[in-house]
Amino acid sequence: MSKTDQSGSAATAVVAFGRSMGEVADLSDQAFLQSIQWRKSADADLARAARKGDVTAFTARLLQCFPAGSPPTKFSKKRPAIQSGLAAAEYLPTPPAKPLRELLHTSNGHSTQKNGKSTAADAASLAEVLDSVAQKNFKTSPADLHALTELIACDGASLEQATLFSLWRTTLSAACEFTKVSTTTDEGDPAQTADEQLLQAGELPWRVGLLFADVKGSTKIRRRGRKVIRRELEDRTDGDGTPHATLLPRLGYWLAALVRSGQWANRFQATLWDDDLSMLFNDLLEQAIRLFRPSDSWAMSNGFSASPRSLFRAASQLAGSEFKIADLAFAWDKAQTNTRKRKAKSKKSASVTTKPRLKKLAPSLQSDWANLACLRSDWDTECDSVVIDHNGQFPQIDMTVLGRALINGNWDLQIKVDGKPIPVKRQWTAICWSTDEDGDYLELQQTFEAGGRVERQIWLSRSTHSAMFADSLTGFSGKQIEYTSRLPLSDALDTQSDSGDRETRLKDGPILTRVFPLFLPQDRVHGTPGGCGIFGGDLVLKHVATGQGLYAPVVLDWHPDRRRKPVQWRKLTVTEDGRILPGDVSAGYRVRLGEQHLLAYRKLQKSDLPQTVLGFQTFDETVLGQFDKNGDVTPLLLVE
Repeated sequence: MSKTDQSGSAATAVVAFGRSMGEVADLSDQAFLQSIQWRKSADADLARAARKGDVTAFTARLLQCFPAGSPPTKFSKKRPAIQSGLAAAEYLPTPPAKPLRELLHTSNGHSTQKNGKSTAADAASLAEVLDSVAQKNFKTSPADLHALTELIACDGASLEQATLFSLWRTTLSAACEFTKVSTTTDEGDPAQTADEQLLQAGELPWRVGLLFADVKGSTKIRRRGRKVIRRELEDRTDGDGTPHATLLPRLGYWLAALVRSGQWANRFQATLWDDDLSMLFNDLLEQAIRLFRPSDSWAMSNGFSASPRSLFRAASQLAGSEFKIADLAFAWDKAQTNTRKRKAKSKKSASVTTKPRLKKLAPSLQSDWANLACLRSDWDTECDSVVIDHNGQFPQIDMTVLGRALINGNWDLQIKVDGKPIPVKRQWTAICWSTDEDGDYLELQQTFEAGGRVERQIWLSRSTHSAMFADSLTGFSGKQIEYTSRLPLSDALDTQSDSGDRETRLKDGPILTRVFPLFLPQDRVHGTPGGCGIFGGDLVLKHVATGQGLYAPVVLDWHPDRRRKPVQWRKLTVTEDGRILPGDVSAGYRVRLGEQHLLAYRKLQKSDLPQTVLGFQTFDETVLGQFDKNGDVTPLLLVE
């Protein structure tokens, strides 16, 4: 990028953060250096060379001022892209221009460099990019500016001096132009997603403030960026680090910006977090890894395609020894779950053994504030998991069984009372959360202005490869309730229904999930206005009941040893003080599949008296239990 001498312009032009760069675009390199305003604490040799306009001396000193890279670990030695790889296009909300993407790809461990120096082709490509940026008066996209800063930090030392100076000059000009707008506010654009706001108002000012720390105005820019980064961490996570449910579709982009900001803090020996925020960041990582899928994806991520494993590897280096789940991230990385053959005989046969300290850490999470819950069987790669986002009109479900996707999407609900639809509002309230060695349980509630309420129950076993979804409708004034529920299934499933009964089967390779709608008669010879089947890729459940309410539980079982076991289920009689109760007052069901023999009971109307179902007496509102060989019930879940 050759420049003619514009000494007259150099006398009035100013290069500093918050200043427009259009007036310095045509300055020679010497005049550009002389136009830079430096902080009083700037490196003396660097500032002296700049004031003299000595490009050679300035660039030589610039190379000496580059921060040393972080010391390699046993993991980063094998993965050279950990430090810079998170700047690759797939980790940014919007990718940089194609030439910059290709240069980043070269920088991130795919280089054709010889003897540590960039090739002529790389230099020519970079020169073309820099000329393009200059022609636009240095008004770059956030992604392009991000890429330029990454190239300086990661590749600067390997560039020829002339190429390095051109890159440094262009990036500084672009950074000053970019921050000209952001100097008046640290609030992001409300039309942007959270990760876009974090990138533009937080990470980029933090980056350029560190990279050009000697330039006047950089301290203000850096502090402004740090303020936004800290605020984002505090405002979008619960006190235990649980990210808000609204982040889930793009959690990877948002978390990557925090991790990259931490990497740059380490690189430049700057302080990003205080002690409390450092602990919160570690907590965030521990909660986020619970949302990791063995397919190397995020739960409910519909836009983030990059590998979460790489993100967690980089994050674990930042978190240090206190990050208890770092071992798990690396163990999963070695598991190669996408390619190995699964053996469907034993739960542990194809899973990675976790360290004892991880087994003591609960694999599940729940946060009322975040409108989020993760029910999870264990820390193994082929775990059973149900993630629930209840921030919208319908709870969003992301369920995996033995590590493979089963349900993904909105758990739709339609209610009609005497033929009139009951509108479902936004957001559900979590009214009950239980987690223990038997399983995890979440109950959501919504009340209706016209009267009535619905509770949605999700229970996941920790050890038996089974789950229950149920809807409880109560307090509706009318003669008839029509109920329809839809669970969206994974596209990879083959589905079939049993010709003799109402069981539905969902098959994904060697994994078979059996679906038992307990609220319907098992045998198809018994007519019913309800139904259970696959329509439009959804598992559709329908029920019609008289009275003020109904209870509609459906049990799913995918245990490899019970694939071919015969099943029996039926509705049970519930009594109170010797009186048989109707189905809108209390309901009980049992299902037997091999040695698995479950009881599901729900009290729909309040009563101070105990109720009895199949010899089991209880005051509780909800009971999920296991029958033993003697017919006695061992409670798995009791809800008062």
